[in-house]
Amino acid sequence: MLPIMEHTPPTPYDLMDLEPLQKEFFIKMQPHLPSPYFLTKDPLNRLITLSEEQLHLICRFLGLYDLFDEIKHVVRTDIFQSLKQSLSLKELQFLESCRSQENPVQLPSMHINAWDLKKESLDRALFDRGKTRLRGALSTAYETLFSFIPAIFMPPQKKPQKEITDILLKQLETVLNRAL
Repeated sequence: MLPIMEHTPPTPYDLMDLEPLQKEFFIKMQPHLPSPYFLTKDPLNRLITLSEEQLHLICRFLGLYDLFDEIKHVVRTDIFQSLKQSLSLKELQFLESCRSQENPVQLPSMHINAWDLKKESLDRALFDRGKTRLRGALSTAYETLFSFIPAIFMPPQKKPQKEITDILLKQLETVLNRAL
């Protein structure tokens, strides 16, 4: 049974447990509620509760998968020192955990050996890489989800293969559980 509405409407998750007829009745009785409350049930709906800053953090962590693949081939100590200064402790711990995670989704090289050692350029590169991974994962989402997240996270026109999308979804789930 749903709580009596006072100041805030129930969350989408409160409504998901209702039977179809109950949900339809509730929607008709509460037309003023914003539409995200009636999204089709999907684990990706969790993303609409995140702020844009949190979405950027998710992208940054997803980008660490690519960074890990790149640093395996780095021999310059100045790059390692700059990475240590540019990444938070939590990011460094996540980067270390990437050692035990398989990453079969390979994006083009980040060219970390050509990095200018500035935090801002690393931040941009991690965000761009993570955004690509997030967009790939979101390619399985229902269209209605995209009304509630920033347009820069819209999936690409050409959707990745199901095997790749499944991997990206697992990586997104890992990041959601560890980064926030």
